[in-house]
Amino acid sequence: MNLLDHAMSIETEGVQFYTELSQKTMERGIAGIFGFFAREEKRHYEILEAWKKNIKTPDIDDTNLLGKAGGIFRDLSAQFTTAGVPAINHDDVYKKALRLEEKSIAYYNEISGKLANEEQRTMLQLIIHQEQTHVKLINQLMEFQRHPGEWLENAEWNHRDEY
Repeated sequence: MNLLDHAMSIETEGVQFYTELSQKTMERGIAGIFGFFAREEKRHYEILEAWKKNIKTPDIDDTNLLGKAGGIFRDLSAQFTTAGVPAINHDDVYKKALRLEEKSIAYYNEISGKLANEEQRTMLQLIIHQEQTHVKLINQLMEFQRHPGEWLENAEWNHRDEY
């Protein structure tokens, strides 16, 4: 299996995983995050496929995913203001998501220097950045799961870095 085929298989695994999660997750906001991850993984696959076919590469969108997630966390936090309301528990799912994202980041860092095309190396760095954003958001989801009622101390979602 060549470099691009392996990278495409990693992205395919991500698309399938996140699509399934978005369909099974009952909380609409979190399902939306998983759906967004699936769409980004699909776009990464399309970029890699274009490189393999030597055709024009689709654009990569720079979205404000972490900013959008802040609103979702605010909405979720409001649901946990009453004592005794159980937190959403997706611990195993989040751990698997982290493994998938970290696997793709490690692989893309490994192959980055092997790409002869400067434009492809630049695009791969953008993909790595998006995957790193996924890792940060998954970590935020895990933290929220541990402390849903304490997550927001004020109107600002201050548990994340500015990007």
